[in-house]
Amino acid sequence: MKSQISINMLKNTVYFYRYSLMRNSPLMGIKNRCYAQTGDTKISSDSELDLMRSRLIYQSRKRGILENCIIFTSFADKYLKTFNCEELQKYDALINSKFDEWDLYAWSIGSKPAPQEFDNDILKLLKNHVQKRS
Repeated sequence: MKSQISINMLKNTVYFYRYSLMRNSPLMGIKNRCYAQTGDTKISSDSELDLMRSRLIYQSRKRGILENCIIFTSFADKYLKTFNCEELQKYDALINSKFDEWDLYAWSIGSKPAPQEFDNDILKLLKNHVQKRS
Protein backbone atom coordinates (compact mmCIF):
# COMPACT_ATOMS: atom_id res chain seq x y z
CA MET A 1 0.00 0.00 0.00
CA LYS A 2 2.79 2.38 0.93
CA SER A 3 4.69 1.72 -2.28
CA GLN A 4 1.53 2.30 -4.35
CA ILE A 5 1.10 5.73 -2.74
CA SER A 6 4.74 6.56 -3.42
CA ILE A 7 4.44 5.57 -7.07
CA ASN A 8 1.30 7.69 -7.51
CA MET A 9 2.95 10.66 -5.81
CA LEU A 10 5.99 10.28 -8.07
CA LYS A 11 3.81 10.13 -11.20
CA ASN A 12 1.90 13.24 -10.14
CA THR A 13 5.10 15.11 -9.35
CA VAL A 14 6.66 14.23 -12.70
CA TYR A 15 3.46 15.21 -14.49
CA PHE A 16 3.30 18.54 -12.65
CA TYR A 17 6.91 19.52 -13.36
CA ARG A 18 6.88 18.29 -16.92
CA TYR A 19 3.79 20.24 -17.90
CA SER A 20 4.47 23.32 -15.82
CA LEU A 21 7.85 23.67 -17.54
CA MET A 22 6.22 23.20 -20.93
CA ARG A 23 3.64 25.90 -20.21
CA ASN A 24 6.43 28.44 -19.77
CA SER A 25 8.20 27.36 -22.93
CA PRO A 26 8.04 29.71 -25.94
CA LEU A 27 7.27 26.68 -28.11
CA MET A 28 4.33 25.47 -26.00
CA GLY A 29 1.74 27.05 -28.27
CA ILE A 30 3.00 24.97 -31.16
CA LYS A 31 1.37 21.77 -29.90
CA ASN A 32 -2.10 23.28 -29.66
CA ARG A 33 -2.30 25.38 -32.79
CA CYS A 34 -4.00 24.42 -36.01
CA TYR A 35 -1.19 23.93 -38.52
CA ALA A 36 -3.42 24.03 -41.56
CA GLN A 37 -4.17 27.69 -40.81
CA THR A 38 -0.62 28.93 -40.32
CA GLY A 39 -0.88 31.30 -43.28
CA ASP A 40 -2.66 33.81 -41.03
CA THR A 41 0.20 34.13 -38.55
CA LYS A 42 2.81 36.86 -38.88
CA ILE A 43 6.48 36.21 -38.22
CA SER A 44 7.95 39.51 -37.14
CA SER A 45 11.70 38.99 -36.94
CA ASP A 46 14.56 37.02 -38.40
CA SER A 47 15.12 35.28 -35.05
CA GLU A 48 11.54 33.99 -35.07
CA LEU A 49 12.03 32.80 -38.63
CA ASP A 50 15.26 31.05 -37.63
CA LEU A 51 13.48 29.44 -34.68
CA MET A 52 10.71 28.22 -36.97
CA ARG A 53 13.27 26.90 -39.47
CA SER A 54 15.13 25.03 -36.71
CA ARG A 55 11.91 23.51 -35.40
CA LEU A 56 10.92 22.37 -38.89
CA ILE A 57 14.34 20.81 -39.51
CA TYR A 58 14.02 18.89 -36.24
CA GLN A 59 10.45 17.79 -37.05
CA SER A 60 11.58 16.70 -40.51
CA ARG A 61 14.14 14.38 -38.94
CA LYS A 62 11.87 12.91 -36.28
CA ARG A 63 9.02 11.43 -38.31
CA GLY A 64 6.91 8.41 -37.46
CA ILE A 65 8.24 6.15 -40.20
CA LEU A 66 11.75 5.71 -41.57
CA GLU A 67 10.74 6.48 -45.16
CA ASN A 68 9.51 9.93 -44.17
CA CYS A 69 12.59 10.54 -42.02
CA ILE A 70 14.76 10.01 -45.08
CA ILE A 71 12.57 12.04 -47.46
CA PHE A 72 11.87 15.00 -45.20
CA THR A 73 15.38 15.20 -43.73
CA SER A 74 17.03 15.41 -47.13
CA PHE A 75 14.38 17.87 -48.33
CA ALA A 76 14.77 20.09 -45.25
CA ASP A 77 18.57 20.08 -45.49
CA LYS A 78 18.41 21.12 -49.11
CA TYR A 79 15.58 23.66 -49.19
CA LEU A 80 14.58 25.10 -45.80
CA LYS A 81 17.56 27.45 -45.66
CA THR A 82 16.25 29.25 -48.74
CA PHE A 83 12.54 29.27 -47.88
CA ASN A 84 10.85 32.56 -47.04
CA CYS A 85 8.22 32.92 -44.32
CA GLU A 86 5.26 31.91 -46.50
CA GLU A 87 7.03 28.82 -47.82
CA LEU A 88 8.04 27.78 -44.30
CA GLN A 89 4.43 28.12 -43.17
CA LYS A 90 3.21 25.95 -46.05
CA TYR A 91 5.82 23.31 -45.21
CA ASP A 92 4.85 23.54 -41.53
CA ALA A 93 1.19 23.01 -42.40
CA LEU A 94 2.10 20.01 -44.55
CA ILE A 95 4.28 18.07 -42.11
CA ASN A 96 2.18 18.91 -39.05
CA SER A 97 -1.22 18.26 -40.58
CA LYS A 98 -3.88 16.03 -39.10
CA PHE A 99 -3.06 13.35 -41.68
CA ASP A 100 -0.90 10.39 -40.76
CA GLU A 101 2.63 9.59 -41.88
CA TRP A 102 1.54 7.13 -44.55
CA ASP A 103 -0.57 9.80 -46.22
CA LEU A 104 2.42 12.15 -46.27
CA TYR A 105 4.54 9.39 -47.74
CA ALA A 106 1.96 8.60 -50.44
CA TRP A 107 1.67 12.28 -51.38
CA SER A 108 5.42 12.77 -51.54
CA ILE A 109 6.01 9.79 -53.83
CA GLY A 110 2.96 10.69 -55.91
CA SER A 111 1.00 7.47 -55.41
CA LYS A 112 -1.96 9.27 -53.85
CA PRO A 113 -3.33 12.74 -54.62
CA ALA A 114 -3.00 15.29 -51.84
CA PRO A 115 -5.97 17.26 -50.53
CA GLN A 116 -6.46 20.63 -52.19
CA GLU A 117 -5.16 22.54 -49.17
CA PHE A 118 -1.73 20.89 -49.56
CA ASP A 119 -1.55 20.77 -53.34
CA ASN A 120 0.83 23.72 -53.65
CA ASP A 121 4.34 24.62 -54.77
CA ILE A 122 5.96 23.10 -51.65
CA LEU A 123 4.43 19.67 -52.27
CA LYS A 124 5.40 19.87 -55.94
CA LEU A 125 8.97 20.70 -54.92
CA LEU A 126 8.91 17.77 -52.48
CA LYS A 127 7.65 15.37 -55.18
CA ASN A 128 10.34 16.62 -57.54
CA HIS A 129 12.95 16.10 -54.82
CA VAL A 130 11.80 12.51 -54.27
CA GLN A 131 11.82 11.72 -57.99
CA LYS A 132 15.37 13.04 -58.39
CA ARG A 133 16.58 10.89 -55.47
CA SER A 134 15.07 7.64 -56.78
